[in-house]
Amino acid sequence: MSSRFAKRSKQRKVNRILNTLIAIVFALILFFGWKWLFANDRSVKETNTSPQPVEVETNESEANEQPSEQQENNEKVEETVVDDPNSNVIREIVNPSWQPIGTTQSEPHVTTYDKNSVDWKEMIDAISYATGISSSDLIVWFIGNGGSPNHAVATVSKKDKTEHYKVFIEWVTNEGWKPTKVQQLKEIERRP
Repeated sequence: MSSRFAKRSKQRKVNRILNTLIAIVFALILFFGWKWLFANDRSVKETNTSPQPVEVETNESEANEQPSEQQENNEKVEETVVDDPNSNVIREIVNPSWQPIGTTQSEPHVTTYDKNSVDWKEMIDAISYATGISSSDLIVWFIGNGGSPNHAVATVSKKDKTEHYKVFIEWVTNEGWKPTKVQQLKEIERRP
């Protein structure tokens, strides 16, 4: 009788250990599943409403228009090379001498992601200014909200698709769009 009791007691201990291990595995699955879902949810919220690329065409006289202050101001450009094989970013550039590109719009400014709008054209001018690629040589894969109404982010390529960039811009009151950061990418990101 005591051996049956000992056997049953031993079986209960094994069951407790197994149940504890199952609970731990389940908790880990929930934890990593939540992290994965949260990361995907954030990227879905930032997706472009128009997945088709837009080729920008402008007059040659408008191409490469850059504020003259940029050429006169020799502040130090911060360039960071990203040495992470898992990252899509090759390098990141922040240039303190970047200036707003100017605007024909009046205040209060409302950001418009319509490709036929003045705001769109001015965003393209700021992107061209930041990347050094003429607006006539750009493919725009995405332009969307950069975290607030006065911030935008764009993913662009040269027309020959040899260079890809993610460009961050911000609206400066009465002065227009100003680049804040440029990331050179290994491959195009359809969404930021």
